[in-house]
Amino acid sequence: MKLLSLTPLLATLIGTILFVFVLFRKSGLGKNKRIRQVLASLIFIQTFTAFDHYLTISTDGTSGFYGLSYLFIHLTGFLLYYFVVLFTRTDLKVKKWLWIVAGYTLLRWMFFYPLLDYDNLYQFLSWGGEETEYNDWFELEYLITTIINISLTFAAFFRLKKAPLVLSLNDKQNFSLKWVKFVFVAFVVLQMGVLAKDSVVSYTVENYQAYMKIETLMISIFFFVFAYSIMHFPVFAFSGDFDDLPQETRQKYANSSLKDSSVLFREIQDLVVQEKLYLEYDLKLNTIAEKLDKSVHHISQAINQSSGKNFPDFINEFRIEAAKKKLLEPKPDTIYAISLDVGFNSKAAFYTAFKKATSQTPTAFKRAHKERA
Repeated sequence: MKLLSLTPLLATLIGTILFVFVLFRKSGLGKNKRIRQVLASLIFIQTFTAFDHYLTISTDGTSGFYGLSYLFIHLTGFLLYYFVVLFTRTDLKVKKWLWIVAGYTLLRWMFFYPLLDYDNLYQFLSWGGEETEYNDWFELEYLITTIINISLTFAAFFRLKKAPLVLSLNDKQNFSLKWVKFVFVAFVVLQMGVLAKDSVVSYTVENYQAYMKIETLMISIFFFVFAYSIMHFPVFAFSGDFDDLPQETRQKYANSSLKDSSVLFREIQDLVVQEKLYLEYDLKLNTIAEKLDKSVHHISQAINQSSGKNFPDFINEFRIEAAKKKLLEPKPDTIYAISLDVGFNSKAAFYTAFKKATSQTPTAFKRAHKERA
């Protein structure tokens, strides 16, 4: 049992090492530094929580530092969801979410302000045993925070599951992706189990410390497995961007036989246009590579260096041009039908790509051309 008491300290040490590993490791997660920063932030919150729990246990609840990590625990779901958005290269209205998160955080901190009157865990739990209106609100706040974290974890899992891949995965990569998804499901089950347990177990110093020992260990294991797995899954499979490959791979292909990528790029353009490959909603780099008898990395390198775009954006250019023609027909189909006709697998994806390419929605594009006509 004494060994179990050290689990928060062990989780703190592992979390610190993992934080440094994620933030400063040069390979993995691609070129976008924000992905590393968000994942590191997730690990930092967990590490801070473990340290908070260690101090509370080691001082038998007499430390005034207790519970400070709970002020930030609601950020776990938001950061996890945002990480998956960045990892899968999908879109999110960041400014809107930023205001929501900031407002929610401020409300929580205002709500917990009266608890500053309690100097240690004993006083807090003594208050918690009293039947007061504030006590009921406190329990409701915990319930809401937990449900929001669970919901955002679910949403992150489904976004990861539905995110389109630009690469046909080999057996090892496919296993890694399945493992990451499994870890997500396990974390959701863990959160739901914690919520169910806390709904029926009364708050005492002993119960609270048992929670700190066992659940801190389980959540630490989740973040360790998740971070390790996600760092070894190629983000290149979602972006198709040559710069997202590990540095050693980029160097290998940069010094290979592909001296002038512009020649191969013209071959790629001709193939995509002549065979109208862009109309295939599940078009992958492997398809073009096989047709031109080139490596996937060479195809990506040629597109990235000659067009300045990653593979999805490059292909979407052709789709958007085809969509423009259909939108300007005398009797155009519905926008949803057009989006499917030109190779998009959803109306939302079409709207996002169209606005990214033209700075207009499809509806605004049609309206503008009608006014000019």
